[in-house]
Amino acid sequence: MAKILGIGNAVLDIIHTVPHYPHEDEEIRAFKKSITSGGNVNNSLYVLNQLGHNTAICSTVAADSEAKLLLADLKKRNISTAYVQKFIQGCTPSSSVTLNAQSGHRSIVHYRDLPEVTFDYFAKIEIEEYDWLHFEGRNLGNLPGMLNIAKTFLTNQPISLEVEKPRDGIEAMIPLANLVIFSHHYAQAKGFNDGHALLSEIQKITTHSNLVCTWGDQGVWYASPNGEVHHILAEAVNPVVDTLGAGDTFNAGLIHSLIEGHSLTESVNRANKLAAQKCRQYGLDNLMEVKHADKPLANIKQLSNAKTLTVNSGTRSVILIKHGDSVKAYLNNCPHQNVPLNEAYKIDVNPFEKTMKCSVHDAFFNIEDGLCIEGPCWNEALETIDIHIDDKGNIFLGS
Repeated sequence: MAKILGIGNAVLDIIHTVPHYPHEDEEIRAFKKSITSGGNVNNSLYVLNQLGHNTAICSTVAADSEAKLLLADLKKRNISTAYVQKFIQGCTPSSSVTLNAQSGHRSIVHYRDLPEVTFDYFAKIEIEEYDWLHFEGRNLGNLPGMLNIAKTFLTNQPISLEVEKPRDGIEAMIPLANLVIFSHHYAQAKGFNDGHALLSEIQKITTHSNLVCTWGDQGVWYASPNGEVHHILAEAVNPVVDTLGAGDTFNAGLIHSLIEGHSLTESVNRANKLAAQKCRQYGLDNLMEVKHADKPLANIKQLSNAKTLTVNSGTRSVILIKHGDSVKAYLNNCPHQNVPLNEAYKIDVNPFEKTMKCSVHDAFFNIEDGLCIEGPCWNEALETIDIHIDDKGNIFLGS
């Protein structure tokens, strides 16, 4: 287990899942809403936690009510907030995310009215206590000083830098990092058509950095210091459930594998598989659970349209029920007070209304989509669990 410090953005994500992406002037109803912490570094640290590491974030929050939600979720993710700088003026950053259920892709509107971490604040952190520092390539007013401090005071600890967007002066930061991860957004903004062209050009300004460029479904390009540029294809994902945080998951998987001592080639391949696994599920929770486990959750013959079957999968309780010829699977957690639906007694099913009722405070949920249509958590929804059914009717986790 390594101690990892991430320096970058932490935001509050408001995610609406919609049946299709809305057209201009169209009104559309989201069938799922969630509020969680987000931001590149935050998401990567959460995945690194799940991979067994001890993580802390250096970021900023405001003094508003949203900050309380953000900090509470960071605590829930087991990310230390000891180095979160607070500002009285400004608003906690937020992102409005529209997730297209048809394709799993998302559109994001960011809002930020808050200063970045100051150089003086970062300089007080005892960075020598950490085994790895991961920087988000932003905050160019203070980032050069931060990286120079890290290079001065750290001996063997690697430094990674994520370059997601073009920013004035970011290229000068590249030689200061041991690992630099570029997005295809940055590459395209700089006029490159693939990762090979980008990394070949970047090699002219750094001779000792591992370089990686991710390009969505086109795969990943990577190069060791002074080495050839290599390419691997993206792992096929069908269907794509949710791409939000896939790049952050890749970054975490890459850092984790390098910490374990694997080569850059092996680490890129492992990170590629982990990012694909993320695209097969909603959100980042329980990312390490094995998909398509040897032991099925149940068999479709055990299910009916008139009652639920509750099964355990790792640390999660899962509700299974038939809906017509299909099978619906939901996390056994009522969004009202985060208690199992069968906490007091069994889950009542009305096969005519096609609803399930929570046993605690009588919230009624559609079997079809998990939406609460009556009760204290009206218009919230149960969390969908991705399942796969083989030709024998066995039900497994995963798509």
